[in-house]
Amino acid sequence: MVVGERIGRGNTADIYALGAKQVLKVFREPKLLDLERNISNAIEELAVGAPIFYGTVETDGLTGLAYERILGPSMLEILLGKPEKAAEYGRQLAQLHTKIHGVKATGRLESIKSRLTYMISGIRHVGFEPLREVIESRLSKLPGGDHLCHGDFHPGNVLISQRGPVVIDWMTAVCGPAQADVARTIIILRHAVLPEELSEVVIQTFGQLRTILLQTYEDTYLELTGYSREEIAKWELPLMAARLGESIPEEEQRTLLDIIQRQLN
Repeated sequence: MVVGERIGRGNTADIYALGAKQVLKVFREPKLLDLERNISNAIEELAVGAPIFYGTVETDGLTGLAYERILGPSMLEILLGKPEKAAEYGRQLAQLHTKIHGVKATGRLESIKSRLTYMISGIRHVGFEPLREVIESRLSKLPGGDHLCHGDFHPGNVLISQRGPVVIDWMTAVCGPAQADVARTIIILRHAVLPEELSEVVIQTFGQLRTILLQTYEDTYLELTGYSREEIAKWELPLMAARLGESIPEEEQRTLLDIIQRQLN
């Protein structure tokens, strides 16, 4: 099968067309291929409606992971052109997330507490060192869980295809409490900074719609599940800390670090 043009670029990998119905994900760090392959095998077995995983492919001098190609824009792309859909998509996000959390993943994936502990231990952000020990202590006291957690669930990872919404990019999937996964989504919807290369109009549009999107998502999720805001909020501190170790803009890093410091003072 012939590799076509590059159709996407993320923090860790490039996405190429592979024939007419597949894509090839090529990692910049080879060790990430094995990590995602194991996760993708688990997701395939759990049958959650993710893009079909075809395994490792070597072709045209590239080695990567092959997936079903889902045709359609992301929910985020649609929102930036049609901000009036914010409430509708907020409800749809909550419904999709509730469905994911209905799947049990015990023994299939790493626990979210283990993943967060590892990420927090490796953060070398200026100003974080005095906070590390108390955050690790609070994380250790939080409960475990057996729900499937996407780990990076937001409108940019939901494609609107002819067969309906499809959740993509499961590399961060873990096993744990659903409340933790929801807290991660809330942090992203509330604080994520869009890439600088986007136009000022696009950035302003997202700034206007994100409040409605977040509020509708949160209200709908709580209504569907019966969880409380307090249960979710307990996870925000370690999740914000772990996000400092990701490739996020400096503006977002400063915002999160400021919130962490205020919560601990």
